[in-house]
Amino acid sequence: MKAFISCVLGFHSSGRNVEGGVLGLVKGYYGCVEAQGRGTLHCHMLVWLEGALNPNEIHDRVMKDKDTDFQHRLLAFLDDSISNSLPDDPDPACPVPSGSHHPCSVTGVSESAWGDRYQAARQKDLYHLSRACQVHRHSATCFKYWKGPPQPKECRFGLDADKYCSSSSFDMDNGEISLRCLDGMVNNFNETMLELIRCNMDIKFIGSGASAKAILYYITDYITKSQLKAHVAYAALDLAVQKLGEYHPEDGDLTLRAKRLLQKCAYSMTSHQELSGPQVCSYLLDLEDHFTSHSFNNLYWTSFERYIDAESPSPECNVKIAWFRSQSGLEYLGETELPSFRVIAD
Repeated sequence: MKAFISCVLGFHSSGRNVEGGVLGLVKGYYGCVEAQGRGTLHCHMLVWLEGALNPNEIHDRVMKDKDTDFQHRLLAFLDDSISNSLPDDPDPACPVPSGSHHPCSVTGVSESAWGDRYQAARQKDLYHLSRACQVHRHSATCFKYWKGPPQPKECRFGLDADKYCSSSSFDMDNGEISLRCLDGMVNNFNETMLELIRCNMDIKFIGSGASAKAILYYITDYITKSQLKAHVAYAALDLAVQKLGEYHPEDGDLTLRAKRLLQKCAYSMTSHQELSGPQVCSYLLDLEDHFTSHSFNNLYWTSFERYIDAESPSPECNVKIAWFRSQSGLEYLGETELPSFRVIAD
């Protein structure tokens, strides 16, 4: 990941690389590492580009200013950076290594080895690589949230063979960007990134408020998880088992039985914890679980929320529900803004 950040994104905190990387001059980034169901580690990264406009500014340039030159330049940049179709096969007989081996297990072609045929060999290698890594195949996972008829059966990843759009454009009714889709079953990818990392990838332009809020929610949800890391949890369980196993003459039968029950719970938690080989290696090597270009201060949300509520109380957040207790049970009376209000009757 560090090589990807420095070589592909071209980011240097010192600012010495003024040319930038594949996407241009990177202003900042934040990425978090996750393990999928099969245990493979992957990174979700948000990248900010120098000079890029936020979704509101893009909307204003398109809807208010009617800046057609800006629209053309932005769409051209996106079409150049994001691909979603398989490249043409330049020569079926071109014997690149990715044609006889899995494309992810071999390196790309080099200009020194192919000479004049380098561009054709490179496109052939990209053809094999994108075909192996980027073509989506529907599975049960795609439809696990489908509730059945009469609801339409749609892939939750938004991939559909019938989905097609020949060119990118702006929707002049709401200012939203509609990117071209030349193959509805191919995940978005950047050709240069795919050639370098040689594995499945996805890339998305955050050009609308809805997309920005979705990615902000995802990253906030990730970095505020309270889940302990596996090695910390195991250390805590081991200490708990040792403490429970200590013998004290004054312990009665009920106390011993409670300790045995807690021991069984601890053993059960340990035996049901699943870790993949990459996760174990990552913990043992003390590798990072997130990557960021900036440092941040901790925000204690509960105290912050309490302070804001005290400074500027919100009526909606201070509504109390009043109940009436009678012989037949609790009855709902309504809502009140009084700090404490309840009616109790015997």
